[in-house]
Amino acid sequence: MKKRISLLVVIALTLTMALSGCGKKEEASPVEEKFVSVETKTSKKQNIDVKTTLSAKVKPIEEADIVPKIPGKVTSVNVEIGKKVNKGDVLFTIDKTDLVNGVKSAQAAYDIAAANLKRTEEQIRNAQINYERMKSLYEEGAISKKDFEQYELQASSTNLDAVQAQVNQARVGLENAQSKLNDATVTAPISGIITAVNVNEGEMASSAQTAVSIANMNKIVIDTNVSEYLINKIKVGDIVDISIKSAGKENFQGKITALSPATASNSMTYPIKVEIDNKDRIIKPGMFANVNLVTDKKENVITVPSESVVIKDGESVVYTVKDNKAHINKVETGIDNGEIVEIKKGIKQGQVVVSKGQNYLEEGIKVEINKNK
Repeated sequence: MKKRISLLVVIALTLTMALSGCGKKEEASPVEEKFVSVETKTSKKQNIDVKTTLSAKVKPIEEADIVPKIPGKVTSVNVEIGKKVNKGDVLFTIDKTDLVNGVKSAQAAYDIAAANLKRTEEQIRNAQINYERMKSLYEEGAISKKDFEQYELQASSTNLDAVQAQVNQARVGLENAQSKLNDATVTAPISGIITAVNVNEGEMASSAQTAVSIANMNKIVIDTNVSEYLINKIKVGDIVDISIKSAGKENFQGKITALSPATASNSMTYPIKVEIDNKDRIIKPGMFANVNLVTDKKENVITVPSESVVIKDGESVVYTVKDNKAHINKVETGIDNGEIVEIKKGIKQGQVVVSKGQNYLEEGIKVEINKNK
């Protein structure tokens, strides 16, 4: 009996709960409106240029590796690495003892030859006087032809020519000896900074090894190459921007000083030369430089960020924002330098364009402009 009463109570409670639930209406959840977060820029008129970057090492405008013309023992070294020298300054000297003796010997040989020439000239002058006198006697028949020919031979300049050749030979020997003596004093062929010293006092200097190196770093040269597409877009005299991070400075200006009219050997590129003033010498030979060549340029044109332009259904489009809604604009673009792009048609100056988030947009979709970016 108790079990039946409990069952009835459970059934009654269940029916009561069901009926009370049917009396309430289900409340609908509010639908959140969809927004796309974007960043924007304003289209504006400005100049735009397209640059091509070329990389190369820099080198000094002048450099010289000095090798002594004659080997010998080094008697003095007047320079060290980093020292500035002027053209003609003495770098180092080589022992001159044997060379001085060589000059003395050559001088003596020349003096002998010159004295012999002088004596020969006097003999010939006397012989010519005798020749003229004997010629008259011969014409008068006072001497025989054979005797006359002897006087004629003595007056000939043939002997003089031979002695003069000996003098010339002796002069060359003296000049060579003097030149070798001069070569014992090694001087700077250019002005610049000493970059290497490979000789020491008391050591033997070799004529087959560089003893001292000099670099003129008042100007730095960049030798690089450009493609056939670029060669006719630049010219000698153009000013170019150069970046050399190792020099502790981002922007330098250089000038194109040479353009080759022909491609380099075994290459399809054209050699060019760029020079940079470097009077403070902060650019060092061997540093890497990026040369930025302006290959295209437009002035006072409407531009937007390059990333604002997207391709949709095969066409270039830019999204603009008005009343917090995105609107699609078909555009015709011009030159693009990777940061900004020229807009020929489709966007006017001063319009707000989407620069980030545009890939998630559709016509008319609401946007939220992220102003913190």
